[in-house]
Amino acid sequence: MWNLFNKKNKTDDEHRTLQLITDKKMPFGYVEAYKSLRTNLDFMAGSMDVHTLVITSTVPEESKSNVAVNLAMTMAESGKKVALIDCDLRKPVLHRYLKAGHNVKGVSNVLSNQCTLDEALHELKEMNLTFLPAGTPPPNPSEMLSQPQMQAMVNTLREKFDFVILDAPPVSVVTDAAVIGRYVDGAMFVVRSDYAPADAVRGAVKKLQDAGVRVLGSVLTRYDMKKALKGSSYAYSYAYNYNYAYEKQKADVTE
Repeated sequence: MWNLFNKKNKTDDEHRTLQLITDKKMPFGYVEAYKSLRTNLDFMAGSMDVHTLVITSTVPEESKSNVAVNLAMTMAESGKKVALIDCDLRKPVLHRYLKAGHNVKGVSNVLSNQCTLDEALHELKEMNLTFLPAGTPPPNPSEMLSQPQMQAMVNTLREKFDFVILDAPPVSVVTDAAVIGRYVDGAMFVVRSDYAPADAVRGAVKKLQDAGVRVLGSVLTRYDMKKALKGSSYAYSYAYNYNYAYEKQKADVTE
């Protein structure tokens, strides 16, 4: 178990819950922030040909899976054909979040030729999404993801869907995100406010870039704007800072 900050480790059930945009209890700004993020991605789809995206973070518990699911749902709401892929072959959780069943076939089974891609895809009609679970945990996840079959699978998904969102493990824990990042159009980096040390975040981003991954921008989660704005009625619980690579443009959306 990682312990970068000398904090007590929690069990998965204690901290792994989703805050879905479809929950009526979610603040208006929470939902709007994802719509703003969708607008940025729509722009990049046209200007930078971004249609496949890996989402990762520095360390666990930064809400990257929450971002992946909600972003996929937001993209689907706009009429896009979206696929959400669980690429955490070591500790997969999305199949539980999305109630896709237990012991389901997925990425690992497709890559090991135990089933076809079409056989592993799940249609989540309530969310208007297509979901590909991680599958059976293999003994060698990094090696499996490095196979040419992974690139072929991503290419096939890119042809079938408008957007493909891949949820990958944290960069500081394993190399999987860097491996996957080479097969997609870009990476989105999730950063939890006041959590991972700045040096660790910069090091994780550099690790991706050194591996040839195009880091498109960052998403700041759990940022307390109410404290920052001292009670302003426009303060929200999340903030997104999306930085365009190559153009040095910044668009700040607070939630």
